[in-house]
Amino acid sequence: MINRLREKYVLVRNPIVKNVVHDIELTSRNVDCIVFISKNPKPMIQYLDEIDEMGFNYIFQVTINPYSSDVEPNVPFAGDVADSFKEISQRIGKERMVWRYDPIILNGSISMDYHVRKFNTFCKDLNGHTSQCIFSFVDMYEKIGDANLGLRDICPEEKDEIGRRFSEIANGFDLELVNCCSKYDLSKYGIKDRGCIDPSLLNGLGIPYELPSQPLRAGCKCVKNIDIGEYDTCNHDCVYCYANRRGSSKRKERVYDPKSPMLLGALGESDIVRKLGSRSVARITDF
Repeated sequence: MINRLREKYVLVRNPIVKNVVHDIELTSRNVDCIVFISKNPKPMIQYLDEIDEMGFNYIFQVTINPYSSDVEPNVPFAGDVADSFKEISQRIGKERMVWRYDPIILNGSISMDYHVRKFNTFCKDLNGHTSQCIFSFVDMYEKIGDANLGLRDICPEEKDEIGRRFSEIANGFDLELVNCCSKYDLSKYGIKDRGCIDPSLLNGLGIPYELPSQPLRAGCKCVKNIDIGEYDTCNHDCVYCYANRRGSSKRKERVYDPKSPMLLGALGESDIVRKLGSRSVARITDF
């Protein structure tokens, strides 16, 4: 990623038309904001001064969940991720740090009470280092059942109870709760239904953005953005993830070259490169 910023462009393969590759200018002139969405932001810390010198606005959204390795096999220990979160917050300010508690899952060993205890613990640890927490409830994608962990749908009554109890805790830490792509209304507890990349978050940084007239996908309330990440590239192998096939052989077969103009892979002889030049929010996910 830092090499792409230094070279001032990145090539991104179209997820639908595979031989079409978009050439995206990565300069502060063309990119309003970079949103780093990660479960392990530590490797980026050493480059923050350089990214600042390049003149970029950027935000970190960091997922810190209370799950063990059977759910998140390759995610670092939550306490270590929290330490990285706090270090970055001290450098760039809590208004540019968003904590994700995402997604909430339930099974025979992970209960509502467990989530409430852990959420309270994390709130204490991150207090003063963020002002917003995004959470969501798990979507039961077909592949989730393959993990044999007994994960199940969360009923409306349980969502209500979790929303109420989380809200009580968050209020005690002056923490704004946001429910992302919600199919269930929790506004009676002061929980806002907003997008991950919300206009108010960008506006607070002096970046004027509004919601698009047509959502990016059903239920989405994000501003228009370009995801320069790619599916099947993350090694965390979380059982609930929609963006990866667990243990994907396709991912292992790909060639990673830090000097490539693509974040992963390389141009093929039949690829067609098209320039994308409009101002946008660049979103880098799954690392």
